[in-house]
Amino acid sequence: MKSRDADVAWTRTCDGLGLPRVATLSADEASVLLKYMVAEVAAAPDCPARNCATHRARLGLRQLVTEGLGALDKALSPQTRRRVERALREDLLYCERIIDLAVSDLVSEPMAPEVCIALEARAELPEDGSRWTHGILFHAAPLITHEIYPLIADAFVHDSRVSGPFFRVVAVRGDWLIEGLAQRVLYYDGNSDRFIETSLTKPIGLDSIQFLALGERQMERHRCWAASQSCQQLNPWSASAAADDKHGLRLRWAAAGLEIPQGLLLQPGNRADAHAFLAASDEIVIKPNTGTEGDRVMYFRRTDAAVDEQLDMQLTSCWEWGPVLVEQRRDGVGWCDPDTGCVHSLALRLHVAHDGNHFIAESGYAQTGVDADHPASRGTGGRLMPLASVLQALICRADGRHIPFSADDLARLREVVELAAGAHEPLGLSGIDVVLDTDETGAVSPVLLELNPRPAGLAHARFLPGAGEGRCEAGVSLSMWDGIARTQSPAQSLGQTLAPITHPDAMEV
Repeated sequence: MKSRDADVAWTRTCDGLGLPRVATLSADEASVLLKYMVAEVAAAPDCPARNCATHRARLGLRQLVTEGLGALDKALSPQTRRRVERALREDLLYCERIIDLAVSDLVSEPMAPEVCIALEARAELPEDGSRWTHGILFHAAPLITHEIYPLIADAFVHDSRVSGPFFRVVAVRGDWLIEGLAQRVLYYDGNSDRFIETSLTKPIGLDSIQFLALGERQMERHRCWAASQSCQQLNPWSASAAADDKHGLRLRWAAAGLEIPQGLLLQPGNRADAHAFLAASDEIVIKPNTGTEGDRVMYFRRTDAAVDEQLDMQLTSCWEWGPVLVEQRRDGVGWCDPDTGCVHSLALRLHVAHDGNHFIAESGYAQTGVDADHPASRGTGGRLMPLASVLQALICRADGRHIPFSADDLARLREVVELAAGAHEPLGLSGIDVVLDTDETGAVSPVLLELNPRPAGLAHARFLPGAGEGRCEAGVSLSMWDGIARTQSPAQSLGQTLAPITHPDAMEV
């Protein structure tokens, strides 16, 4: 363990927590220091397993425990150091969470405040005047604060407009819930601008819940965890399962008269229909019917060399997950990077909330592919970008001409996704994916792809015009919080009247 690594970690900890750079850290703040220590070791050029951030973090923590915390003497008091060393030896959950935090640092830039892990359980959460506890149930721990921090910020804004503070938002991993009560929580402390993770000697109940960041086997986890909860659910299992079935969703959207790509569902082994569909199309998309994050999604052109063999390989891969969806490729409009002139595939994610009465498209972001021939998804190497910057540089993939995108086009886009959400079982918040094509006049035309009942990438969301504060303001939804309140009529018990909120324009298009 190098002294230089300890000094770098100490500096990063103090900066992240807003402390003087030579501050002595508390026992809770020590978790941030350990995170950066593990990350420094894991990022070293001589660290093995360079291709796996989680494995590198585990090796870094093992080295830290083996060699001791002597390099951290300047940052921790002797008493705090002994307590931390004991936790590293005896508390498996504490070690696991340090690894999660280190992985977050290794794979992403910080987009939320630091997480301080309490060494000892607390009797209860600090009193903040809230009267409703909303729980985010998650499983995939790295980067979870990137998903919940925007929702917490939106809740603060919502509460300031009614009689708040009204909502307390806590994140709860599935195995922290026992008989419906949260025995451990991750919550935001506004006074210190940091997240606190702590066990509770007096477990708390949740008034409403929302399932996010469930990781692999997310549908199985969602089904099991939802069945054990009796409180209000923003994305209940039945509605979420219906959204996860892409083909069933396509049929509902088509019945509602909404624009979707032409396609069909292929049962395992049905290669003939796949090849026939490709023969009748210029470009097609193959993807699992229940996949997410662009996993195992691939484009095919009829004129590509060896396309039949590649199509068979892709079908075999996707059929491992069940039926396969084959569709015409409809993203005729891409994004032209103004810095490089390169054209990239493009998809838009719009967040649609239910305010208790209406579906409202409030925020979103753009997803771009590594180039024009790969899906627009972060899971396949793409980027997440603000809508405002992308919509100014649209290009027709067929002929390279610039495609304008006006305020009327944005209004039409919002209308389409709101209708799409309304054609489905109600969800408190959903992420609807749309690609852009051109109509017979050459104007931009939105085409619906999918609806995600557990939307990710929330830290990248920006409010749309008329849905937030200021211009290009970060945020996901204010209406969602109205919807939670109205669904179970908390307004009566709180003595407040909830009314629709009119927001000024937030994004310039």
